[in-house]
Amino acid sequence: MGNGDFDLSEEDIKVFLDEAEEQLQVMETGFLALEKEGADPEQLQAIFRAAHTLKGSSATLGHQKMTVVTHALENVLDKLRKGKLAVTTTLVDTLFACLDVLGTYRDEIATGQDSGVDPAEILARLAALDSGETGENASARDDAADQGARPAGQGAAFPWQSLEPAEKARVQEALAMGLQPVACRIQFDQDSAMPSVRAYQALLVLADHGEVVRSWPSQQEVEADQVTDHLDVLLLTSDSPAEIRTGLAQVPEIEVAWIGPAKGLGAEASQGADAEREPEERRAPEPAREEASSGNGGGGRNGRYGRTVRVDVDLLDNLMNLVGELVIDRTRLYQVLTRLEAERAGDEVTQVMSSALAHISRMTSALQDEIQRARMLPLENLFRKFPRMVRDLAQKLGKDLQLIIRGEETELDRSVIEEISDPLMHLLRNAVDHGIEPPEERVRKGKARTGTILLEASHEENHIIIVIEDDGRGIDPEQVRAAAVRKGLLSEEAARRMPDSEVINLIWSPGFSTTDKVSDVSGRGVGLDVVQKNIEKLNGSVEIRTQVDKGTRFRVKLPLTLAIIRALQVSLEGTIYCIPLNSVVEIDRIPVSDIQTVRQREVFVKRGQVIPLLRLAEVFDVQRPEGYEEPEELYVVIVSVMGRQAGIVVDDLIGEGDVVIKPLGKFIGDVPGIAGATIMGDGDVAIILDIPGLLESLPADQTHSETAWVS
Repeated sequence: MGNGDFDLSEEDIKVFLDEAEEQLQVMETGFLALEKEGADPEQLQAIFRAAHTLKGSSATLGHQKMTVVTHALENVLDKLRKGKLAVTTTLVDTLFACLDVLGTYRDEIATGQDSGVDPAEILARLAALDSGETGENASARDDAADQGARPAGQGAAFPWQSLEPAEKARVQEALAMGLQPVACRIQFDQDSAMPSVRAYQALLVLADHGEVVRSWPSQQEVEADQVTDHLDVLLLTSDSPAEIRTGLAQVPEIEVAWIGPAKGLGAEASQGADAEREPEERRAPEPAREEASSGNGGGGRNGRYGRTVRVDVDLLDNLMNLVGELVIDRTRLYQVLTRLEAERAGDEVTQVMSSALAHISRMTSALQDEIQRARMLPLENLFRKFPRMVRDLAQKLGKDLQLIIRGEETELDRSVIEEISDPLMHLLRNAVDHGIEPPEERVRKGKARTGTILLEASHEENHIIIVIEDDGRGIDPEQVRAAAVRKGLLSEEAARRMPDSEVINLIWSPGFSTTDKVSDVSGRGVGLDVVQKNIEKLNGSVEIRTQVDKGTRFRVKLPLTLAIIRALQVSLEGTIYCIPLNSVVEIDRIPVSDIQTVRQREVFVKRGQVIPLLRLAEVFDVQRPEGYEEPEELYVVIVSVMGRQAGIVVDDLIGEGDVVIKPLGKFIGDVPGIAGATIMGDGDVAIILDIPGLLESLPADQTHSETAWVS
C-alpha cells in the first residue's frame, strides 16, 4: 500500500511528519531507559502508546510498511508490559533496529520516494522475540475469553454481558467525565481481499476518536487474521456518531452498518437491532478536558490543543524582522527627541513626545521579548537525539560509558539550535572515539571502568553555555606540537616557545590531527575546523580545557538569538562599523611608538602578549583624505575568537547597543570580513564586522600571542 491510497494534502503530510518525529523520539528515549533501568511499567506504557499512535497515523496515511512494522513492534512491547519477555541486549538492539527502519519509512513519506527497505528482515527479528515469550497458557486464556465474547454474526445481540468488571468500571468512570459510550458495527465488503487489515485500520481510526473499550473480534483476533464479515466496537468518546462515521469513511472496503449511543450498559439486553435502526445522534462535541484524557494511547482528547497552535517558522522570522524595524525606528525617534529637547527645552509637545516614546520603548521591548520567546525551544529537542548516537558508538568501539545530560530545559532560538546540532554531534563523537579510553586501559590507569561524558546547558547573561566534558585521556600538547610541525603549521622553534594553552587551540586548524590513522567515527581535530566555523557563524565561541589522563572540556558560548545582537559601534572615515560584543576583549589607546613590526606584520605588546594589528582602513581599502596625518595615539579594539587575538585600529568609538542584523543580499554576496549590515537611528547603514573572517587573514601563529616573537 502506498501513499496514494488517500488524497493527502501537503499539510496532512507535514502534520504526520511532525507527530511521527515526536513519537519516534519518545520510543528512542524509552528504549534507552529500558536498557538502563529495566522494564519500568510507566516507561513501557509511554513507549507502547507512541508505537500505537504511530501505527494509527501511518495506517490512516496509507503507508502499509510502517503500519505492519509498528504492529509487530506493538506485539513485542505488549508482551514486555505483561512480563512475558525479559529485557536483554538482543531485545534492545532489535528495538533500535526497528526504530531505524521506521525512521527510513518516515523519510519515504517526507520525500515521496521508496527507500527500497523491505520490512521482512526486521519483522523476522521481531517475530523471533515474539516467539520467545513465556506464560503461553495465560495468553491462551485471554484469547479464549476474547473468543467467547465475540458475537455470533451480523444482527446478533451486542454482548454487553461479556464486558469484564474493569471494563464496566471504565465505562462508568468515562460517563462521569462527560464521555459517551458509542456502539458501532462495521461490515466488510464481500470481495475484500484483506478484511483483517481493514478491521485493523478501522480500529485505529476509532482509537483516534476516543478509547476502544472492547471489540468483537478482539484486537488479538484481528491481528491473527481471525475475522468474519463484520466488526463490533464499544467506544468511549466525546465525538458525535456523524464525526466517527466521517473518520471511518477513510478506510476502503468497509461500510458502517450502524452506529449510535450504546444504552443499557451492564444490562443483558439486545442492542444490535435497536442501534441499527436508531438515527445518528447529531450533537456538538463537548469541550475537550484535560482530565478526560484516557492516557491509553488511543488518541484521547485533552485540553492542551486548546492552548497551543502550530506556527510556521517563516511567520516567526517575519515577525522578528518587523520587530527589528520597530527597534530601528525607536532609535530614530530618540534621536529626534534629543534634538527637540535641545532646541525646545520644557516645551509641552516635547514632554508629551518624551512620555509617548517611553511607552513605545517599553512596548517594543516587551514585544521583542515575547517574539523571541515564541522562537525559543528547549534544548531537550536537540539533546534527546544524542544518547542513542553515543550508545551506538560506544558499542561499536567496545567502550563502556555513560552520558549525563543536564540543563535540557534551557531554551535557545530555534535557528541557533538548527545550526549548532552538527558541531555538538561532532564534539560528542570525538569524546567517545578519542576521549574515553577502552575499559581495560581505564582500569590500568586506576580509573573507573565506565567512562563519563557530560553534556550540560545553562544561561549566562544573554548567552547560552553548552559544556561537553569527558573524563578520558585528554589532549597531549606535545603530540599537538609534533603534529603542527609535521604539517608545517609551525616551525620547531615557534612550537617549542608556544605555551601549552595556545598549542591546544591549534586543533581548530583545517585538517589538523594528532594521528595518521583516520577513524571512520571521528578524530580529535579531524573536522574540528568545521565545528569552529559553524560556531563562529553563530557569533559564538568555544574554549578548550584539557589535562592529560584527566579529560577534556569544551565550553561553547552562543547568543540567545541571531536576529538582534549587542555590538560595539566604531567609526572609520565617517562610516560606522559594528563589532559583536561577544568578540570584544577590551578597548585601549596605544601610542604609535609602541607599534613594532614582526614578519612584516604590525604588532604591539599588551601585558606580555604580542597582539597583531588590523587596520580597517587597509582591510577595506578606505581612502584617507589628502593631507591626512595619523594621530599619536590609536584607538584599538582587542578581539578574540577561539583563542586567537588581534587589535582592530579604528578612528573613534561611538558606544554599544542593540543592532538588527540585515543580510547583504544576493547582489552584494559574501564579502570577506563583513557579516551583514544594520540601519542606525538616523537612517545610515552600518557595517557589521565578521571578526572570525578578519582573523583568518592573519597567519595562525601570529594570532596565538607569545612574547618571544618580539626581540
